[in-house]
Amino acid sequence: MGMVETTRARASLGAKIATGLKQVFAVRESGVLLALVVFFTLLWIISPVFRTPFNLTIILKQMSVVSIVAMGQTLVIISGAFDLSQGPVAGLAAMLTAIAWGRWGWDPVLAISLGLGIGTACGLTNGMLAARFRLHPIVMTLATATIFQGINFFITRGQSVVGLPTTMTWFGKGKIGSVPVPVILMFIVAIVMHIMLTRTLFGLRVRMIGGNLKAGYDSGVQVERVRIGVFTISGFLAALGGIVLLGRVGNAVPQIGNELLFPVVTAAIVGGTLLTGGVGSMAGTLIGAAIMAIVRNALVILQFNIFLQDVAQGFLVVLALLIDLFRRGELTWAILIGKDRYAGEG
Repeated sequence: MGMVETTRARASLGAKIATGLKQVFAVRESGVLLALVVFFTLLWIISPVFRTPFNLTIILKQMSVVSIVAMGQTLVIISGAFDLSQGPVAGLAAMLTAIAWGRWGWDPVLAISLGLGIGTACGLTNGMLAARFRLHPIVMTLATATIFQGINFFITRGQSVVGLPTTMTWFGKGKIGSVPVPVILMFIVAIVMHIMLTRTLFGLRVRMIGGNLKAGYDSGVQVERVRIGVFTISGFLAALGGIVLLGRVGNAVPQIGNELLFPVVTAAIVGGTLLTGGVGSMAGTLIGAAIMAIVRNALVILQFNIFLQDVAQGFLVVLALLIDLFRRGELTWAILIGKDRYAGEG
């Protein structure tokens, strides 16, 4: 009897563990979180430089800017659209903040408000064009990105703003206690955006129109207002990210923010946001941004050929797109190895 009971207890324990693992991996973010943990652990073991507090702080600061901007992009993608103008919006907001604060001597609060206001206005413009005129979001934001970039160079005449007040760098280099300010801002934005997406009627409508636009119209959702809202929030967060980036760099150059689009979009995709819309989370985007920052950091500390670093990051994007296809069921192992080459055609 004792052996039988022991066997049953072990079987019961095994069943409970299996059930628990199924529940864990049923969460969309579990897979990418596991990848982050494995990757982080490997680097921790093989690289003494990687696990230094100084280097870990650098990673957190790098991912903070990307995360803040990527959460706005995530909201737009979930709604079924795309925003290619975030980089130029971040740059325009950063430059105007630097000019107002560093050259004109404005009060810091007013200067930052100007930058955030400009970013919000840019996002509102995108939203109005997408909603009222039904312009294709990708083509439209590609055009507005060029416009915002042109306005930036026109205002600055292509010249940098140097010698900024040290108080301006607080957003990028300052600390509250022992925690960097950008990291605090990142988590505040993540919490607010998560609550908005999952606990508000607006968030429900964002997911609804992204998952099925026709169903959104049929349900009486004011799609135009939702579209305007998501693009406006995207512009605001792009501006906030630009101001944080300005604080990190310490000098304002007209090209600031131009490099953000690639890691921002990748962070959203790697974090589980479906490009077809309707599905995504701020927690996933946060994890995706962490993976991007760690990959970038690892390529440097492992002395990866500088000319091949972009190649490695490009492969990461391709991998993220393949994962996105697997999630949507549009790509299976049978299709991948050529056994079901006609699946999905027609």
